[in-house]
Amino acid sequence: MKAILLTVLICICQQLKAQPDAVVVTTQSIKIPGTLTVSAWKNQHNNQEYPDYPKMYYAFAEEDEIVVDMITDNKKGTQSIEVKEYESNSVVYSNTGFHSLVDIRIKVPKTAVYSFEFATNHLFDRTCKVIIKRISASETTRNFNCNVRWKTISDTAFNIVEERRKTGTTYTAVSLQTPIDYYVNSGSNASVRNGKSRITFPIILPENTFEWYYTIAATRNKEDVSRTKSGMKLVGELTTLLTGVSALSFGLDALTQPPGADYCDVFLLTPDDVAAFERKDDSNWHPVAEGTRQNVKSGIVKMKNCCTTGTYYIGLRNPDQFHGVSILIEVVAITESTTYETLQVKKPISVETRKVPVIGI
Repeated sequence: MKAILLTVLICICQQLKAQPDAVVVTTQSIKIPGTLTVSAWKNQHNNQEYPDYPKMYYAFAEEDEIVVDMITDNKKGTQSIEVKEYESNSVVYSNTGFHSLVDIRIKVPKTAVYSFEFATNHLFDRTCKVIIKRISASETTRNFNCNVRWKTISDTAFNIVEERRKTGTTYTAVSLQTPIDYYVNSGSNASVRNGKSRITFPIILPENTFEWYYTIAATRNKEDVSRTKSGMKLVGELTTLLTGVSALSFGLDALTQPPGADYCDVFLLTPDDVAAFERKDDSNWHPVAEGTRQNVKSGIVKMKNCCTTGTYYIGLRNPDQFHGVSILIEVVAITESTTYETLQVKKPISVETRKVPVIGI
């Protein structure tokens, strides 16, 4: 019988020895606000929830045991404690009516940060001593770090909006005036024989005009007129250059300048200047410089920096006082067409920052 008893005692001692020791996580003296303090604060803050109950945050490993001791010198009133898993806010231990706690054991359901919150129902503030210990579940978690550091993270709220986004651009050559010849009299013939030494015609620009061009050539030789006119291919050349491109990158040297033998003047006019130009009231009309060429035999003119919407006029003038001249001209606009797609886009509308506990330091 003595041998059996001795064997049992040895087994118990071995089991006790095998159990890991409780490691102190923290020892703190805390001040718990009484109901008088809490009520006064709530009266001043529209009965909001009191924010300053003492709290502690520590991490524990799964299957650990938390050991809590709490000593209150003054026995009046009771204290309460609530232990929660921080992330889920689930309560793992709660006691709402005690004076002191001795060796309270709490099994840890999972590795996480846990909060310890204290309160009292006493009228006045209470001072208590809290000791929190940890018993590791296994040798592998014996050196688990219970400390917690706080990390600031940002929470962004988004709104989904529809947004048009450009997907491509195409350019098209549009003929505004096919090759045509105008015979412009000399100044003397215009005065004596009722001829015209000045001629105007409108240029009506289409919607979405990006830029426009005209080619000009002047000659007195009747045989040259038909040959030069048939060789003016401005719309065809521009159409070829625009095929398959998403941006305009060619220069005027990529276009064929028609041959010319005699001089002419070409003016770009606003509608308000046409009448004064035609009646030779030269002090009361002002040409657009970018689209105007004087004393030229031939040329290519590009309009991009201005005058790409609405209606303008080309004014032709023969600078020769004694000889008429045939002026040949072709006008082409390049229109721009943009395609879009509608996307749903997340737009941030507010950003809030908060602090979260992170295991270890």
